[in-house]
Amino acid sequence: MRWSAELGTRKGGRDNPFACSQRRADVLGLAGLLLDYPDEAMLGLRAEYLAAAKDLPDSPAARRIVAFCTWLADQDADEVARAYVATFDHKRCNALYVTYAANGDMRRRGEALLAFKALYTGAGLRPREDELPDYLPTVCRFAALAGDADADAALGWARTGVDLVARSLASSGSPWAGLLEAVRACLPPPGRTDGGPGLDALIAAGPPSELVGAY
Repeated sequence: MRWSAELGTRKGGRDNPFACSQRRADVLGLAGLLLDYPDEAMLGLRAEYLAAAKDLPDSPAARRIVAFCTWLADQDADEVARAYVATFDHKRCNALYVTYAANGDMRRRGEALLAFKALYTGAGLRPREDELPDYLPTVCRFAALAGDADADAALGWARTGVDLVARSLASSGSPWAGLLEAVRACLPPPGRTDGGPGLDALIAAGPPSELVGAY
């Protein structure tokens, strides 16, 4: 599906060799695309996204994505773009940069960003260059492509930010609330450690020297 090309490129251009939980991967991949800014290209694919959502195996997360895609298909493109900006760009509690909520201190957040970037590159994926590595659509697309351990690490690190935005969107009745709930359904259990060291541990250890200033 299309999100595999939109995360970025694999080193060497090889096909993605990762084995992952396909049902979770499909939900996360589609949610990652739908949470991105609704530009002309994205909105031109609304029918395809709705069809892809309806093809997901039935689950509460899949039903939320179908509901969002159904809403999106009926909206004026300019109104959707304006609503997206008003929702995610003008309210700090709705920021889609998942380390922002827990790491407001600039140095600590910088180290969290480096940890995400190191995870991506260590898994052989090069994230997009026009966004920070903790941008939720990027995190979702990475988790859709990565093996379960790396996906759990990225999603676990994103938990605080995802929970905050999900609660805020639900309280305001935002149409994007269902997408955040779909992502929440894909998060690993709290405290699960099979994804590697926790983000706090990585920050305490400091960033890898070769990545300083790279994000």
